[in-house]
Amino acid sequence: MSGLAKRNGGGVGLAALTVILLLGLVLRVGEAWDGRAPVFDAAAYAEIARNLDEGEGFTLGPEATQPASNYSPGLPLFAAGFYKLTGGVHERTVRLVLALLGTLAVLFTYLIGRRLSGPLAGLIGAVAIAIYPALLEYQGMLMGEPLAATLLSGGVLAALWAAGPTSPARGSCRGAGGPAGSPRAVLDPPAPRHPRERWLLPGVLFGCLILVRPEYLGIVLLVSLVVLARDWRDGWRRSLAVTAIFLGGVAIVIVPWTVRNAVALDRFVPVSTGGGQVLFAGTYLPSDGDPEKVGAEVVERHPKLFGPGAVEQLRLEQILARLAAQRYPELETDEALGRMGREQLWDDVSEEPVEYAGFVATKVGRIWLHGPRDVMRQPGWELLHWALVAFGLTGLIVLAARRRWEALLLATIFVGITAICALLVASPRRVLVTMPLVAALAGVGFAACRDSLARRWRS
Repeated sequence: MSGLAKRNGGGVGLAALTVILLLGLVLRVGEAWDGRAPVFDAAAYAEIARNLDEGEGFTLGPEATQPASNYSPGLPLFAAGFYKLTGGVHERTVRLVLALLGTLAVLFTYLIGRRLSGPLAGLIGAVAIAIYPALLEYQGMLMGEPLAATLLSGGVLAALWAAGPTSPARGSCRGAGGPAGSPRAVLDPPAPRHPRERWLLPGVLFGCLILVRPEYLGIVLLVSLVVLARDWRDGWRRSLAVTAIFLGGVAIVIVPWTVRNAVALDRFVPVSTGGGQVLFAGTYLPSDGDPEKVGAEVVERHPKLFGPGAVEQLRLEQILARLAAQRYPELETDEALGRMGREQLWDDVSEEPVEYAGFVATKVGRIWLHGPRDVMRQPGWELLHWALVAFGLTGLIVLAARRRWEALLLATIFVGITAICALLVASPRRVLVTMPLVAALAGVGFAACRDSLARRWRS
């Protein structure tokens, strides 16, 4: 116990961590038990899971406004598997299990922050995630964001563990009897080698994440390049082997579903369809970067295609499907929308580059300045979100200044998510998944600011 306390800031730090974890657990279990009115996607996930349990397959039924393949499979498959184990559709029970998994994001945030900058950074990040309202509200319905947040933070933590013991990057200094940068400072020795097999775990976790949030397929490929660079100094053979193990873990999870899609959909679909729809909606300039305005703008610009009251009667996917059928009647809806989105993107970039740049800037601001759900617009919670983003950026800069491999790993994820939102639909829900990483970095940033102020005070 003394060793455990020492690693976590002493008895006080360990007690604080315990309280934070209990707080996160109680809040999540309370939300899961009471439940919330499901948003449209949550209702769709619940319907798919129910149909799977009843032997109807991965489907939304004949009354659906879009195919079930447009939805990521991870959450409904998880729920349906639990239904099979418990002998019936018990959504509250699944929500409670997801609440337990969601609490792990609090612990993973702490462990990432502690690894990067010590127990204080971990505690700051953990308490922020324990009470972050948007994550809590989504625990009250079948939504994938809390589960994805746990998988992402767990995958990053597993990658840091697989990379080996923490050590500053080459070229940084640590004092030999003096502080960093002092005349007695010496170069850090290289980190010891780590077993290559460790990289299977982060690969599997990232693979599970892709099934819950398919946009991470591209980000994981970028992360694999970071993994490749991490071990290149030990020789290219070892580096390639480590990267292959990491990607192998990813493939173990997603390839079976890709094979299923090839059989069921008669085409190559790694995880889910719907890419054409989000590309078209995400590049539709008249929407000003707000995906909720796309449907109304399309109806307004094509009055002959839609009758009175279409905006109130039709969902966005129905509006876009009708537009796609008019433009390319010979193509499937998603394929037609994909072609329309690419044409639209080219026109935007080539003919209106300045307006499109402003459009992209608006979308990026939309995803980072506010969290999802109305509760995140309340002044107190909005201030918390802004503080996390500001201190998180500070923490990332601190790590980058130290040339840490961890900074490159985290920056790759953030840049990847930002680029996806800049190109496709700018949904704050995508950023919500990254909040445990943002909070861990916010702890790093806060600790760095505190240390800087303390040094100035002493001087």
